[in-house]
Amino acid sequence: MGDFELVIGCRLAVVCYTFKNFQLIFVCRFFSILTVINKDVMKKGLLLVLLFVSFVGSGQCPTDDFYIATQSEIDAFASNYPNCTNLTYSLNIRGNDIVNLQGLSQIEDVGGGLIIDLTNIENLQGLENIHNLSSSLIITSNYALESFDGLQNLETIAGQFAVAFNSQIINFTGFDSLNSVGTVSAFGMHIASNNNLVSLVGLENLTQIHGSFRIDWNDSLESLNGLQNLDSVYGWIGIRDNDVLETLEGIESLVYCDEYLSIIENESLSSISSLTNLDVSDLIGVIIEDNPSLSFCAVNPVCDAIFSPNTAITINNNLNGCNSEAEVESQCQLSITEEDFTKNLSVFPNPVSSILNIETSNTISFERATVYSTLGRLILQTSEKQINLESLSAGIYFVEVVTDKGTVTKKIVKQ
Repeated sequence: MGDFELVIGCRLAVVCYTFKNFQLIFVCRFFSILTVINKDVMKKGLLLVLLFVSFVGSGQCPTDDFYIATQSEIDAFASNYPNCTNLTYSLNIRGNDIVNLQGLSQIEDVGGGLIIDLTNIENLQGLENIHNLSSSLIITSNYALESFDGLQNLETIAGQFAVAFNSQIINFTGFDSLNSVGTVSAFGMHIASNNNLVSLVGLENLTQIHGSFRIDWNDSLESLNGLQNLDSVYGWIGIRDNDVLETLEGIESLVYCDEYLSIIENESLSSISSLTNLDVSDLIGVIIEDNPSLSFCAVNPVCDAIFSPNTAITINNNLNGCNSEAEVESQCQLSITEEDFTKNLSVFPNPVSSILNIETSNTISFERATVYSTLGRLILQTSEKQINLESLSAGIYFVEVVTDKGTVTKKIVKQ
């Protein structure tokens, strides 16, 4: 047997070793016999084998959108589709019988979208081989899901990334490698209605989002910590109805957004100063409304947007000081920042049982103070820096302090 036949025979042996099933072993053995017969026959035989191998490899994956509803289907995936690593169509995992994804460990990519919905899984272990997802990742209504452990190797999501109605997760630990979401035509990222979500820790490597970025209706969300390296959102930013979110701490690196900035109905939000580095030159509009604890909105990007003829502004129904575009504009013109107010004006003690004190530095002149109920009803107004609140019922109140540099409102607790 010549050198060519020997090489071909060796390569066929490798093919046989790699694809260990009955049909391929039979084909490999058959064409190995041909190595001793004829070089031309051998070339044709090798071509047929390679075509056959290619057919079998691609044929191992589902040929349409694939639905898994039971744990037994998860467990049988590897045996039913032994060579399937890259699915062309969508993979839909939905069923309360499903408690783990370990049987999917061979999958490296899903071309039509990976949807995990209404399962009883506690983590995402089994998906460790997915490094770059060429489609969307939708994780919704998995009420036992406590951790995203299993996707720690995922670096990019080309389509939409949505996490919603997962009531047990507290952060995004498990997405430690994720650095990019979406493409120019994708829908972006949506985090919604995860009732025990406290922070976005775990997303520290995320730097850009293509498409809208929405954070909505997460009742326990306390901060945006985890987004420290997010610098660009090529779409709309929306932060809505996160009841205990007091600041936007964690988003200080954000410098670019090219559609709308929308901050709506966040009951406890009292500061948006973390947006200070945002460049609004390409921003279409700013919407800040129905945030009942927000009194200071004259941060750099909002002021820049107000003075820009190309940016639409909607500011209303927040606390006094940020209750209209005109109020915010007047504070922008005074060139005083929220940090200036914090350093140069204090209201104490808080909580208070009787006398509330207001102190200002020499750089700010106190004019008057007004106390409001949480419903906005005027309780009292005074030009004194000491306010007797002894007669008020226990509860939460707002004190609006007017100075020569602008107005600031503080939330106080009456004991």
